[in-house]
Amino acid sequence: MKTIAVVVNKGGVTKTSTVIHLSAYLAKRGKKVLVVDFDPQRNTSGGFGVPDDHPYTVLDMLMGKSNVRLRNKKKNLYILAGSRELDTLQYDLNILKERLKVLSQVFEREHNIKFDYCIIDCSPSDIKDKYDRRSGKAKFLPKLNQIALYASDIFVMPMLHEQFAMDGLNGFVNDVIDFRKKHHNELKVGGVFFNIVDTRTRNFKKYYAQLKKDVPKEYFLDTYVRKDVRISDAAQAGESIFDVDPNCRAADDYRKLCNTLLKKLN
Repeated sequence: MKTIAVVVNKGGVTKTSTVIHLSAYLAKRGKKVLVVDFDPQRNTSGGFGVPDDHPYTVLDMLMGKSNVRLRNKKKNLYILAGSRELDTLQYDLNILKERLKVLSQVFEREHNIKFDYCIIDCSPSDIKDKYDRRSGKAKFLPKLNQIALYASDIFVMPMLHEQFAMDGLNGFVNDVIDFRKKHHNELKVGGVFFNIVDTRTRNFKKYYAQLKKDVPKEYFLDTYVRKDVRISDAAQAGESIFDVDPNCRAADDYRKLCNTLLKKLN
């Protein structure tokens, strides 16, 4: 199972919709896909129609509870529901990686389903190292995004071509670079890409050029997803763009984005 993290330090930059459409595309290709909602806001769970009272959540998995219950949204697509209490506990850096390994083994043994890909929707927060120094000795306290990245093989960062979204991006990229050096040097770089793009605007041309100039070459994805009313239609219907209109331009762009990530991953 190859794991892809969708991560960024800002909210409202289409992180969850990226997870939904990428996972749907892979499932449509016949791949077995597990989506993990690792954000206490549960936006991905809500987007897939998984209720708050779903009997098994990512928190249950982290706590080692048995009787795994995933929501089978579509053929080949399974959802591990999020928990609003996910950020109330402190975890070891490797816990998600280890628990996902166990979950995939259990699912293969009990249901004869072997996952090809896992996509993690991360929380909109930073990944700066945090320490507890009260005992006089610094103790590393991993954050949710760090735990998600440690469990992943590759990561991708969606972005909007707006100033509020761009603010702090360079700092976040530098923190990712630092995290890879300290904790996970095998983590592959998918990169930053723009979503909901209107290619005719000055803002897009300005921020596209700025992003290409400011971030390291391997962190820049030249592909982007164009603005498309069918994305809104899909969200209202609780479906992916590949269920609503697989031939629209946004579907073409998500298809290209996913294939680019897979090339980098493999």
